[in-house]
Amino acid sequence: MMKGALENWVDSLKLKEDDVILFATNLAGMAKVMKAKGETFSVDVFIETFQRALPQGTIIVPAYTDNLKCGDVFDPKTSKPTTGAISNKVQRRKDFKRTSDPLHSVFVWGAKTNEILALEDESTFGKQSIFGFLHKVNAKMIIIDEHLQNSFTFIHYVEEQMKVKYRRYYNYNIKVVEDGKVVKNKVLFYTKRRGVENDLYDLQVTLRANKTVTLSYFDTIEIQLLNFKEAYNSIQNYLLSGKRIYYFSILTWVKSVAKTILRRK
Repeated sequence: MMKGALENWVDSLKLKEDDVILFATNLAGMAKVMKAKGETFSVDVFIETFQRALPQGTIIVPAYTDNLKCGDVFDPKTSKPTTGAISNKVQRRKDFKRTSDPLHSVFVWGAKTNEILALEDESTFGKQSIFGFLHKVNAKMIIIDEHLQNSFTFIHYVEEQMKVKYRRYYNYNIKVVEDGKVVKNKVLFYTKRRGVENDLYDLQVTLRANKTVTLSYFDTIEIQLLNFKEAYNSIQNYLLSGKRIYYFSILTWVKSVAKTILRRK
């Protein structure tokens, strides 16, 4: 049977059968390309194509809930991710399991599912977090039609390990549902200081130039691929050289101060 465009593209990635991969995707463009080719596209078709390519591998889909505040409740089974269409679709599948980090949970399928579900760290960007795991096993990240600015949460793991001065620890008190019971969970979050805004535009140019990020296309759709160990080392060198991945915004600072004052009233 002749392979379709999606299967041919996955083949072109030359993945190993036991690779661990993390997606960051905007699939709207890919869906339009597939429709123009007269081929069926859905998130399920997309996922199952990768599952066939990774019979001994592991697929990780971000299911972050970055809208949670202190006192909120996180239920891995029902809390809606804020990471887009693919995570909302995967949440309905029974072959994926969700981790219990209330801020940066992920859906996971495959060989390393139990290992990932067992991860536990006081900090959401700690060495025993999902980001530390990605670094340790040198997982691959496939970024579809997205800029690093909007998709590369791993950058904050690097920042925490380097203890950069423009971020600080914040303690979230969030209720988490475990085995049907609500328990209190304190989560350390290495967050931006007031007025700080992320800026990964020059970093993306640098990572492409030194081949840490490789670029390919699905028709007209841009695909970026990286390995987390290489990315960690490149980002570390970038920061140690004195380059920045942030800027200070006085408007952001003013808004942050105003929110704090309003909460106290």
